[in-house]
Amino acid sequence: MVTIKDVAREADVAISTVSNVFNNADIVSEETKQRVLAAVEKLHYIPNMNAKLLKSNRKNTIGVFLTSLQGDFYRVLTQAIHLQCKLNNYLLNIYVSNDNSPDEIYRMIIASGVAGAIIYHEDLTGDYVKRIATVNIPMVFIDRDSKGKNVSGVLSDDKLGASMAVDHLIKLGHKRIGYMHGNESGDDSHRYQGYVEMMQKNGLSIDEDIILRGYYEESLAYSEMRSMLSSGVELPDAMFCANDEMAWGVIQALQDVGIKVPEDVSVIGYDDSLLSKYYSIPLTTVHSPITEMGNASATELFRLLNDEGDKSGTVTKLSPKMVYRSSCGKHKEK
Repeated sequence: MVTIKDVAREADVAISTVSNVFNNADIVSEETKQRVLAAVEKLHYIPNMNAKLLKSNRKNTIGVFLTSLQGDFYRVLTQAIHLQCKLNNYLLNIYVSNDNSPDEIYRMIIASGVAGAIIYHEDLTGDYVKRIATVNIPMVFIDRDSKGKNVSGVLSDDKLGASMAVDHLIKLGHKRIGYMHGNESGDDSHRYQGYVEMMQKNGLSIDEDIILRGYYEESLAYSEMRSMLSSGVELPDAMFCANDEMAWGVIQALQDVGIKVPEDVSVIGYDDSLLSKYYSIPLTTVHSPITEMGNASATELFRLLNDEGDKSGTVTKLSPKMVYRSSCGKHKEK
């Protein structure tokens, strides 16, 4: 079994230096770090005290590393991945990182003993990805345009989806269109970019008073919308929300002050969650291909695991589509 001593000898550095590289300490120069990583790759070293055990357990287990399990997105995604694992005779372990740092996530992945990892964690970038790939753990990132040796990405075109949503509202005659942000994340950023570009393309101004943030939660979106409504700000024609839960929070806030949806304000969501068609006002939304992302990410991971030759990663971009229901209507002059 290869040990940390072997890595240190191969890289011609002290054992403490190898440890500092694994711990991402700032005291190691970039040249030394690259020499250590090259030694790790050459020797196929797994930086864990239980390396022998991990190697034996890694043969048929996939790890999914998520920031949360709350909401339909994660349920649908993990179900799709789980089905592909069953079809390919792999076990599935799910790890929830919550507010862990990138270094802690890196350690979690290395220590998990999985054969490959499907990762939905935006902060795990750069050196961490390279270090995981170096110890021969293939990775597929959800919702990230990323590829390299043993690294692939699967994502939905959120910018396109948002453009389609805003275009629909504009074609209904709406001009004063607000946006409800989710978390400060890549998917929200892309959706907001699609919103902004479609507004600008049609010569429509964006009023910051109706740009709100609900952090992807129904209750927070409700509170934000109620605060806006009580502030005296001119009512928007429509609200585009970065997910369905927030859209429903917005609808409830409007209804609670006597504003009708869609007669007075149209509301559109994103994701096409399970409940979106069962709301008392069925929600017009953008269908995000979550099941397809789960299927594609697992299929790509198995390719990286089983292809003895080509370990080059790929990027798969999936297209969303509009789902038309009752929460949007034609604009009426107020």
